[in-house]
Amino acid sequence: MTALLEIENLVAGYGSARVLKGISLSVNTGETVAVLGANGAGKSTLMNTIAGLVRPWAGRIVFAGEDVTSMPAEDRAARGLVLTPEGRGIFVTLSIEENLLVGATALRSRLGAAETRLRIAEGLERAYGIFSVLGARRHDLASKLSGGQQQMLAIARGLMAQPKLLLMDEPCLGLAPKLGTEVYAALEALREQGPSLVVVEESSRRALAFADRAYVLKIGETVLEGRAATLGADETLLEAYFGIEAAVAVAER
Repeated sequence: MTALLEIENLVAGYGSARVLKGISLSVNTGETVAVLGANGAGKSTLMNTIAGLVRPWAGRIVFAGEDVTSMPAEDRAARGLVLTPEGRGIFVTLSIEENLLVGATALRSRLGAAETRLRIAEGLERAYGIFSVLGARRHDLASKLSGGQQQMLAIARGLMAQPKLLLMDEPCLGLAPKLGTEVYAALEALREQGPSLVVVEESSRRALAFADRAYVLKIGETVLEGRAATLGADETLLEAYFGIEAAVAVAER
């Protein structure tokens, strides 16, 4: 498989605090990768650094064969490297469709006006096909959506940039289990249609069932990587890295 994203020895942080301590990972074209770890492991910092929102202290980021380490975030988005941030970040005073149109901003920087209009129309059709509830309520304010529907809107907005790689930071954060299941059902439909995906989660089991491969972070370092199915089948390993979650899952079964 062809590597779409390659991260080499990435170091980053805030002020004098080093958060990422030499992270390396890769994502192949058409692949879904999970990045897992407890709160404080550095997952969001990693996603923000890949997307260009945090400047790395050292290391290298190569996307689609191009070194983007020093490239501004908007230029990375224009090339198809798009982040759906933690907390969703939707515009609650705008309608659902207006939120989606904001996501298409990156298209305007690389396409002519006529082509942009065509791609936006295609993007809206695609988004509403995957997330039918958004299409049915496209003129409603985003503030009227449930938490799960807002997360779907955030993902659909990312799709409007027609990404080659979509980074999703904690897509089920703060959602009830049922809503989280709905979000992942939509992600399954998305995976069949389009971009490579990176899903960042604190909860390991759902992400491992969804992804092809996984990386486990702990205090800014990669402590484990491998096929998601293999990691998900090892209860001892899950309990060691994720504490009570695996033990509870075993008890429930």
